[in-house]
Amino acid sequence: MIKAVVFDAYGTLISTGTGSVDAARKILDLHGSAIPAKDFYADWKKYHRAHMDGLTHFVTEETIFRWDLERLYEQYGLPGNAAEDVHLMLDTLGNRTAFPESREVVERLKRSVTVCIGSTTDTEPLMRDLERAGIAVDHIFTSEGLRAYKPQKAFYETILAALDLPPEAVLFVGDSLTDDVFGPARAGMKTCWVNRKGQEMPAPPPNYAVADLTGVPAILEDSV
Repeated sequence: MIKAVVFDAYGTLISTGTGSVDAARKILDLHGSAIPAKDFYADWKKYHRAHMDGLTHFVTEETIFRWDLERLYEQYGLPGNAAEDVHLMLDTLGNRTAFPESREVVERLKRSVTVCIGSTTDTEPLMRDLERAGIAVDHIFTSEGLRAYKPQKAFYETILAALDLPPEAVLFVGDSLTDDVFGPARAGMKTCWVNRKGQEMPAPPPNYAVADLTGVPAILEDSV
């Protein structure tokens, strides 16, 4: 029986929209660069994951964003000051909009189970996004607070310890296969993939898959 639901935040409860690509375009415009913003941001995401996966000690995501831009400036031969210019990307954080169904689904689930957020993010921008969206949950776990990033096993195990629940009693819901399906599954949690883009089912598959968050309450009803 599921006793707690842990939602990923960005891409699951909160839409990232085009903010990151728009920020990449602004950074490129500083240098009069014609590099496509989508390509620049795709490389940014690649470096972001590599930096997180390669950490030997914890640093905040804000620091990692600066490292990413330093690498990108080096890769593309751009002369900017990453420590100064990265604010254009950081300014997008904490200014994102929740998906239309997020608040209603969270409130419905809170009537029967513990509802949490488990997100790779610094704490402050997430709190701003949740407050603006009117989303209130029972527990908020961020990478900054846990001192670990998805899909590190410590991220999920620390959440389980805080909830004092066995992994099979916790459903992790999110849009990322790596972070929100495969990662929590390795920790023994049940998983629900939010597949908004209609992608092919992965192998191994999640326990559940939904097109948007409106499908989540039915999973709990079926688990009783």
